[in-house]
Amino acid sequence: MNHRWLWLLLAIFSGNAQSFQPSIEIIEQFDDVKLVAFINETDIENYPLWHPLTEAPPLSVSKAIQAIKDLYKTNRDQLLPKSVKEIELRELSRHEYYWHYLVKVKTNDDKKPKYQIYVVLMNGKVIPALIESESYK
Repeated sequence: MNHRWLWLLLAIFSGNAQSFQPSIEIIEQFDDVKLVAFINETDIENYPLWHPLTEAPPLSVSKAIQAIKDLYKTNRDQLLPKSVKEIELRELSRHEYYWHYLVKVKTNDDKKPKYQIYVVLMNGKVIPALIESESYK
């Protein structure tokens, strides 16, 4: 009887093994919002390092935007015209020479626009950032 519970618990915990992979947490202030993104450490194993004083970034801005377009295509969607509103280049905290782009994309055509922020790694991987809501005081 106790073996059934053991197998059930084992199935539950092994079903979401990806959540136990080591990850790097990015917490950034971008404009007036605070955002959080998680990068699997396996995503930066063969990561192109960038020395800003001596060379161009390994991933150009146009390739970063193309990576976001490709993500939209996999979801059978496409970016709105003139949807990229802001791009910043930032270093990963506690990882010298590991840089990433923050890209702010407008997601609707309404008068009150909504935005999504993406973290684009220098290897072309795109990670949607979670925008933290303001806490009430």
